Amino acid sequence: MPWMEFNFFGPHKIAESLREIAAKFDQKIQDNAEKVIAKYTPVMDAVLEKFRPRLEGNTVMLYVGGLRPRHVVPAFEDLGIKVVGTGYEFGHNDDYKRTADYVDNATIIYDDVTAYEFEEFVKHSKPNLVASGIKEKYVFQKMGLPFRQMHSWDYSEPSDRLWKSGNTSFFSSSRQRSLLLA
Repeated sequence: MPWMEFNFFGPHKIAESLREIAAKFDQKIQDNAEKVIAKYTPVMDAVLEKFRPRLEGNTVMLYVGGLRPRHVVPAFEDLGIKVVGTGYEFGHNDDYKRTADYVDNATIIYDDVTAYEFEEFVKHSKPNLVASGIKEKYVFQKMGLPFRQMHSWDYSEPSDRLWKSGNTSFFSSSRQRSLLLA
């Protein structure tokens, strides 16, 4: 069955995906997609301007499932963070082929690594951040490495102050916020 893959991680891939989807429809839909992109670009630019100077030049190693081992790569790159390793727990040949398009030749792509193997990859590569699931969280925290839990987004939303630009906001003011790991 035919299918299409889009990437909604990171501002540049969101805009690219919206344009790609809109291109399948008439000019009105395409124009409206551009309006949505124009509306949220200042908000996303403000986030990038705030955090990119602090994050530029850092590295991350990923180990998550689904499409995230490749889809989050451009989001980290938008922040100036280089992905030095990424991998799948249950990847297929197609996943690895598609991942190669997202990373450079020096990036390690691993498949179904054990906890020990992943820890050894991290010790060797010395990333500034590890982004993975809850199983890996405590090992890397005990190693003193910053860790981003990639399977749950419930504790990492930015504050209203960060996400407002003019009259545009990503979240309603009644929604509880927590700290962004950065």
